[in-house]
Amino acid sequence: MKKAFAVCLLTAFAVAAAMSTAGAQNPADPAKMLQIFSSPIKTDGGTFQVIILNDRTVDAIFGNSPAKAAFRTKARMVTVFFVQGTANKEFEFKPDATIVQKGETLEGKPTPMSKNFAAGKVGKGEKVQGLIELPKKLDLFEPFKFSMNGQSTEFRLNEDDVRDYGNR
Repeated sequence: MKKAFAVCLLTAFAVAAAMSTAGAQNPADPAKMLQIFSSPIKTDGGTFQVIILNDRTVDAIFGNSPAKAAFRTKARMVTVFFVQGTANKEFEFKPDATIVQKGETLEGKPTPMSKNFAAGKVGKGEKVQGLIELPKKLDLFEPFKFSMNGQSTEFRLNEDDVRDYGNR
């Protein structure tokens, strides 16, 4: 009787361990990761998405790209934002970005991924895509404001999401 109970108990633990391991191996839903770690910013030319790069969002954005490993490595060292959108009218774009967190202002370094992620006119219907790299890691548990092209968006991430999915 005791032996049968012990075997049953061990089997239950083995099944529970296998289920938790299987769940940990399944990648998180890419759309959900982008939703959690992004915020829209309204510019004169339209609304663009500002996405915090981490292991999960890099996978969602860059899929099988050979550059994916480099983006992931960089995002582990410093905070990097991916900015993308399509202009809904012609406007003057300035890729300079500042981030303010707990009273500290950080200047972002823009890196173009499309010809339009540089200072100048962007035509209606043209894609804008690039990276903004900070000199250090932000504390994702604390809110911060991202400003670009004269507009701002605020990030207030859920602590559980940062703990479970974000690179701290």
